[in-house]
Amino acid sequence: MRHRVPGNRLSRPYDQHRALLRALTTELLRHDEIVTTLAKAKAVRSEAEKMITLAKKGRVGEPEVYKLAEGGGPEAVEAARKLAKHVHCRRQMNAYIYDKAVVDRTFEELAVRYETRPGGYTRIIKTHLRRGDAAPMALIQLV
Repeated sequence: MRHRVPGNRLSRPYDQHRALLRALTTELLRHDEIVTTLAKAKAVRSEAEKMITLAKKGRVGEPEVYKLAEGGGPEAVEAARKLAKHVHCRRQMNAYIYDKAVVDRTFEELAVRYETRPGGYTRIIKTHLRRGDAAPMALIQLV
């Protein structure tokens, strides 16, 4: 029994549910907004926000960090740690997001855009009912 297990499976087996969320998150990060059902939009919101937060944490920022990491001293150790964290976060995101171009965009554009924002990178706007099955549709977009 699934008593008190969090999360919405969207009426799919685990592998299909995970693939759906990965695909929707990839497209949201690529296009900045997508139209989907309300339930899927609510499910993809947390995944997209996790990816943007991961990009913010792993962002190096200054290009001189690469040169500092090659030198010696305490600055080199700190710079090497920053680079190691960057590589780790990038690999984590590559394991989830399908497209390398979207990962690059997330680290280079979206992490810079939301650098000072503490969270809440997405907005869900309810739209119409879908013709055919009357499913509530929503527009999910990056703020």
